[in-house]
Amino acid sequence: MDGVVTGESDTRIGLSIIDNVDLEHLVEIGFDGELLGYDSEEYPDDSTTATREQTEHVHQAQQYARWVAYRDRDYETLSRRKNPDCILAGLLAVATLSESEFDDLFGDLQSQIRSHYDDSTVETPLTDVDLDGAVVYEKDLYVSPDPTEIDPSVLAQFRDRFDTDSGDSDSPIDAELPLETRESLAFDLEGVSQMHHLAYDGLAVADEARGNQPLDRDPDATVELMPFDTDEIDSFHHYVVSHLAYQLRDCFLLMGETPPTPFRSPGWGTFEAFMKHRYYPQYENYWDATADIGSWEPVP
Repeated sequence: MDGVVTGESDTRIGLSIIDNVDLEHLVEIGFDGELLGYDSEEYPDDSTTATREQTEHVHQAQQYARWVAYRDRDYETLSRRKNPDCILAGLLAVATLSESEFDDLFGDLQSQIRSHYDDSTVETPLTDVDLDGAVVYEKDLYVSPDPTEIDPSVLAQFRDRFDTDSGDSDSPIDAELPLETRESLAFDLEGVSQMHHLAYDGLAVADEARGNQPLDRDPDATVELMPFDTDEIDSFHHYVVSHLAYQLRDCFLLMGETPPTPFRSPGWGTFEAFMKHRYYPQYENYWDATADIGSWEPVP
């Protein structure tokens, strides 16, 4: 993917994006990330006639445009839960919690997930929902200081420490974070929401019940997990940290970019990415921790 800013007004920013098959997309977005204009001579104007592959190239180009506007012009055009800097800040804040602190904040999430597998009665405010279907439990994370105001960016500083050209896909998230990283990239959890319950029909939310939020602003990251057998993992704390790393990986994949080296590991990230990994030709089964990944480039 490649992109340049072609113009800017008081209300919007225009960009030319070249996708992974060397076709151009002209994108206009508001400073809040809203799509205000789109055109491409290479793709159908009618989305109903586009192939699934073409549709995803368009989505990738539009999301990459938001990334370029954020990265190069400092506009908050990415939603925070799809912003690599914000997700990484949330990851670092969760990683540095003590076990007792983590249990206080996320023990209810672990118990809810476990209830699907330990013969407990699964209690949820969702109605008329197949609990063996696409049920997702979420908790929003609020961190301080503001990850979007760090310079150099949170991700840039992290990559300076861990990114290499060796092609080694072992992530530092898989082990204890070094002390110097904890001290220089220190983020605190300012708040964690109550648990949200969601049921999906494809990529659409069919039913949801949202818990209370501790702060009156957008969260910086969101833990979003489907039920799984927690007895199959050694540490739920480590699993959540890794899950946030996989979310960061998915941010890049869904904008058509190869993820940074430290985040090239398979595992559960976001539900949206899970669906796209399964059904769109640009992707492999990156969501599956047991998958043998042939390439980290999201190109068909």
